[in-house]
Amino acid sequence: MKRFACLLLALALLMGAGAAAPAEGPAASGVAYEIFVGSFADSDGDGLGDLRGIEEKLDYIASLGVDMIWLTPIHPSPSYHHYDVTDYYAVAPEFGALEDFDSLVAACRERGIGVILDLVVNHTGVGHPWFSEACAALAGGKESPAIEMYTFTQGSGDHEVPGASGWYYEGRFGPHMPDLNLDNEDVRGEIARIIAFWQEHGVSGFRLDATTSYYTGAPGKCAEFVRFICETARAKDPDCYVVGECWADAQTILGMYSSGIDSLFNFPAADVDGLLVQAALNGRGAAVARRMAEWNGQLRAASPASLDAPFLTNHDIARARGMLRSDEAAMKAAAMLYLLLPGRPFVYYGEELGMSGSGRDENKRLPMLWSAADETANCLPPADADQKQRLKAGVAEQEGNEESLLNWYRALIALRSLAPELARGEMTALDAGNDAVCAFTVEDGTTAIVLVNASKGETVSLDLAALGLDDAALLGCVGVPAEDFLADAALPPLSCALLRAE
Repeated sequence: MKRFACLLLALALLMGAGAAAPAEGPAASGVAYEIFVGSFADSDGDGLGDLRGIEEKLDYIASLGVDMIWLTPIHPSPSYHHYDVTDYYAVAPEFGALEDFDSLVAACRERGIGVILDLVVNHTGVGHPWFSEACAALAGGKESPAIEMYTFTQGSGDHEVPGASGWYYEGRFGPHMPDLNLDNEDVRGEIARIIAFWQEHGVSGFRLDATTSYYTGAPGKCAEFVRFICETARAKDPDCYVVGECWADAQTILGMYSSGIDSLFNFPAADVDGLLVQAALNGRGAAVARRMAEWNGQLRAASPASLDAPFLTNHDIARARGMLRSDEAAMKAAAMLYLLLPGRPFVYYGEELGMSGSGRDENKRLPMLWSAADETANCLPPADADQKQRLKAGVAEQEGNEESLLNWYRALIALRSLAPELARGEMTALDAGNDAVCAFTVEDGTTAIVLVNASKGETVSLDLAALGLDDAALLGCVGVPAEDFLADAALPPLSCALLRAE
């Protein structure tokens, strides 16, 4: 077999895997890391995660190779999850102060990491001053501009207004979350000011919560409002990255891309019945290449400037460990399949360790496991969690283990960073002649080639000439030494290779 020209910049990464690393400084990987703030890292000993705690753990976050972090809501709120905001211009006291946020953003910037905030504008908390003013006006029979900021009705509705007999308000997520009237000019003006405020404090973008609920049963109006947010954010910062939660079927997501949003989370590929988990369990990578190439083509047709946001789980979904039956081989297969896809993959904190959590929401947001042996290193769990962490090896235990899931994630993200084409390129599936192999190209001026053997027990020999890859250059490998792949183009079980064709 003809050998490739090798562009390896530095062999050596991890696990004897033969992955290549940049010679100077970290490259932008295009991978984001979701942090549920209250469960991540505690800096002051009260058991609750905070912004200073995140800053203290930035060297760890940077070691993963991610170049963006998404913080779940940091604003004042009566709940542990903070999705019922009472002040959009402040930091919740339990998380710190605005100065702590500024310090975190600056420390992230020094490491080449951007920060995106959860922007929750479908609803406020019931304790927000806007809602309090509106309810008081209705109860007193007075007029107030605040009334028009929400959706109130007389005679019937979701929830009765306290003290105002016969008046009701819309709150699709519960009485504690009254829905805003997003057609109201005052509301849109406030949202524009909120976006500008946090941009002035250095954020790189926003994650939009609940985009399908902006206008109940009106997807077109939801997309129009997403466009308003994107245009507002880009007016101040043309590079502002906006990613949205559109927890829906593929056609609804494609329709939402008409807004021009940068990314929408790829829910059809995630969760227990999604493409990625099923492919990892069954060792069938070829299906991922075919279906994701088709999906990326549809996405580009709907919004050429947008990019996919693949992920396995998030704060609303059970941890992948349970879906993958606590099988570390399947976890490694899943990591290869989603971290090397085009777009911007998102890693939920602790997924790189194999953390557990399912059932009620609190269980999906258990503390980051910094150490399994020293519980004082970890936050306390949310008050209503009724599961304990099943993982018995945290960061401290996995750091020095070359075969750990943590070091597997590091190697994969480092490998990805060698191919900028994976951010916005056009994906085409390749037929490697074996159902276990996820093979595809991503073209963006040059062409990156991804070859993944998702099988847990089968070595696959590839006919690179038949795939038109005999003159491609090897960038690096994970799970197989580069020199071995160069010798015979064979991928052992759970391994991958990244190549480039000019």
